[in-house]
Order: sequence, then C-alpha cells, then structure tokens
Amino acid sequence: MRTLRQRLLTTLLVWLAAVLTLFSVVVFLLVRQTVQGDIDQFVRDKAFLLGHKVIPSNPAAMVIDENPWRSDRYTVFGQTFDANWKLLFKSSRLAEPILPTEELKRLAAHPLGVVHQDVVGPEGTRYRIATVRMERQGKFICYAQIGVLLSERDRPLRNLSFWLAGCSAVALLLAGLGLDYLIRQWGAPLAALSATARQINLDSLGHQRLFAPPNAPELAQVAATFNELLDRLEAVHANQHRFVADAAHELRTPLAALRAEIEVSLRRERAPADYQHTLEANRLELERLASLVENLLALAHLDASPPGSAPTRVDLAVLCRDVAEQLAPLAAAQQVRLELALPETAEVTGESLSLERAVRNLVENAIRHTPGGELIIIKASTDESGTRVDVKDAGVGIALEHLPHLFDRFYRVDTARDRAHGGAGLGLAIVKAIQEAHGGTVSVESILGVGSTFTLWWPRAGGTPLPAGSV
Repeated sequence: MRTLRQRLLTTLLVWLAAVLTLFSVVVFLLVRQTVQGDIDQFVRDKAFLLGHKVIPSNPAAMVIDENPWRSDRYTVFGQTFDANWKLLFKSSRLAEPILPTEELKRLAAHPLGVVHQDVVGPEGTRYRIATVRMERQGKFICYAQIGVLLSERDRPLRNLSFWLAGCSAVALLLAGLGLDYLIRQWGAPLAALSATARQINLDSLGHQRLFAPPNAPELAQVAATFNELLDRLEAVHANQHRFVADAAHELRTPLAALRAEIEVSLRRERAPADYQHTLEANRLELERLASLVENLLALAHLDASPPGSAPTRVDLAVLCRDVAEQLAPLAAAQQVRLELALPETAEVTGESLSLERAVRNLVENAIRHTPGGELIIIKASTDESGTRVDVKDAGVGIALEHLPHLFDRFYRVDTARDRAHGGAGLGLAIVKAIQEAHGGTVSVESILGVGSTFTLWWPRAGGTPLPAGSV
C-alpha cells in the first residue's frame, strides 16, 4: 500500500505532466501554424513575382532569372504552365517537372486564385507549392508555381518538439524533486506527531501530549482533538484505577472481618450462643457484600449501555408513592417521618426500574443521614420546561468542599469511611449514571446544620436547563 506522501506526489506529478503536455501541444500547434503561414505567404508572393516575369505575347519564349526567388531559409523552385497545363518553364533545381493533379487544375481555374498544396515529386521529395493563375487585362497568361521543400518546414518543428519534450521532462524531474522535498518538509510535523503518539502509554498518559509547531497550523486542530481524547482517556483511566482500588478496599474490609470472626470461632469449642452470635455478625457482613456487589454490577451495566428495556411513559408521582411505601419500615426504624408533596401525574420517558432505583437511593440516603424525629419531604412537579423530583432532608448538611465530589464513585463525606450505615459511596454515583442515561441531571443544595435537597431533573424538548448547582 502506497503512503500518503507517495499518493500525493504521484497525483501532483500526473497533473503537472498533463499541464506540460497540453502546454507543449498548444505551443507546437501555434508555432506550426505560424511557420506554415510564413511559408504559404512566401511561396504565394514568389509565385506572383514569377508570373509577372512572363511575357504576355509569347510566354514560352521567356528567360527567367531565378535569383529573386532565392532565400536563405528555403530551397526554392518554380514552374509555369500554359492554359492547357503544358510546361512552359521549369526551375533548374528540379530534375523532373512536378505535374499538376486534376484537383489542382480544377481549383486553379478561378481568376486570381491561389492554391496551396503539399505534393510529392517524381523522386519522392515532398514540397509545399503555391499555384496562381496570372491574367492581364482579362487575358490569361500562365499558371505560375513556386514551391519549397517540406523538410525545411518539418526540421525546425521536429527540433521544437524535441526541445519541448526535453524541457518538459527536465521540468517534471525538477518539480518531482522539489515536490518530494516540500512534501517531506510538510509531513515532518505529522511524522513527529505520529512518533509522539506512539510513545504515549499508560505511564505517560498524565503528562505527555501532542504539540503542533507554529509553522503547521493545519495540524494544530488535529493535535488539539487528539489531546482532548487523551484527556478523556486519562480521566477514564484515573476513574477506573480509583474505582478498582476503592472496590478492592470495600471488598477487603468485610472479607477480612468474616475471616477474622471465623478464625476466632474455630480456635476452640464454644457454646451454641457464641456460634449463633458469630453467624449473625457474618450475615450482616454478607448483606453488605451482597449490596456492594449489586451496586458494582449496576454501575458496570450503566457504563456499558443505557437501561436495557424499551423506554415507556413513567408516572413519577406513582413511583414516588411506591418508594415511600417500600421505605416506610426503614424510616420508622430510624424514627424519621416521610411526607409526600405530589401532583396527580408527573410523567417522563424512561425505564421504570432504573428511575425507581434513582429515587429510592436518594430517599434511603436521606433516611440514613436524618436525625430521629425529623421530616423528609419527597416532592414532584412538572411545568413547560421539564419535570423534577426533590428529596429534602433535615440532616446535618454537607460542607461546600464536598459538593463537587459528592456523586463520584466511592466518595463519602466522612473521611474516616464510617461503615455504621453500611454505605459504600456508590448510591449517588448510581443516581448520576441513571440520570445521564435518561438525558437528565442530578443536583444538590445543602446548608450545614439545616439539611440538604437533592433534585432529579428531566428537561422537556427545548426546555430550559437545570439551574446552577446541577451535576
């Protein structure tokens, strides 16, 4: 397969060869036409000069001096004929006369007619001849002919064609060398970009980028686009690395706890109540593991593709009521009250189970972080701009520095990574992934000591975006 440089060079040289060929042909034809016109003018003038030398009273008794016809450029000969095309005079340069053809007799019959012809003499030599009919006072005198060798016309034309071909070949060669040099110079930044791109790997992804030199502005956009791709790959790689590390940490902690409790139980014989206590503790750890694995699978599924089932019209008012009923026992155990502020209907297009999971995660999160005796409000509304669901709690609030990272995977506000509530920092990340898959957004507003409000937003077609603070 030919390289881009080779294809570009070949294409340019083919076009240049076509232009040079066309130019050479045009020049050759113009010069040939000019030379032909000069010869025809020369032989015509000399033919009239020869005709005027003929004595009208006795054309056959003429003695003609050939010196006036002579030329430094051409070998000239002359002939004269009477009305019946009988030879009256022949130039000494002709060994044999050149007899007229029937076509010439017919064309030359017109008074003062001039006929130009290419003819072949008896010896096989080619000539260019001008034939004129001479009359004086309406009386025919003779047919006068002057001719020159065609080889004297063709020789300079052949030389011209050789010069044109040679100059075109040299020009094509020089142009090829110059174009090859220019293309190499133009391709040098591209080769440098390619070499730099081949050197980029996972180790250098964080600091190595492509650079387009100032003299190659065409490549600046390519380099910028590729650098943007590298930035996205770096972000994905960093998120993946952090995700794997956090997932390993989250899985290692309950597994270590399970292993330690089992090893302690097996060191000696224990009472049935001790074994029952150990099994109960192990059950709680296994539930946390099952929840973590379920959340990891949910995130992996959302990363791989949008919600699987076909989208349908989902009534968020009904969905919020169902979530409140499902979580009522958890709220009662936490001594938290749930209050609904829902319209008759608030429909969006999406996958029902995924949307239910997003709302459920927000309400569960609010229940876990709301002190006993406080109120959680679940509110839905819709207008011409879009549909939203707000989950407002009366918890301790979230500090401002945590808000930009709140929806990151495994991110938890408590730096000690407290496991009291069994959370792994994946609930809000799942909510964000579900919203993005449905073309929506999730945002949070929080005041320390007052509480937090999480908002799910689905804009209508042409609707206004979510206000500032959205994620």
